[in-house]
Amino acid sequence: MEGKYKVHWSKESKNQVDLICAFIKEKWNEKEVNDFLDLLLHFERTISAFPKAFKPSPKRKQYRLGLIHKHTTAVYIIKKKTILIVTVFDNRTHDMFR
Repeated sequence: MEGKYKVHWSKESKNQVDLICAFIKEKWNEKEVNDFLDLLLHFERTISAFPKAFKPSPKRKQYRLGLIHKHTTAVYIIKKKTILIVTVFDNRTHDMFR
């Protein structure tokens, strides 16, 4: 085990999570929002313990692409013992890092 890394969420990633949560709440319900937030927490714990668990972006090697859900990916960078989550995006509409 590599040890615990500190995870930071950028302003952009927090904004994207808020937008996704609002969309989920509008289309479904609060339970689905909570399920999504649980997936985010699980993702954060995973990369904190295993920062290289997800593959590097083919287009931008310094970034890693972490699958949170089949429709949602987080983009993050590893710097020393810190992980910065740069953004979160919907896989159905975005291919900037793939």
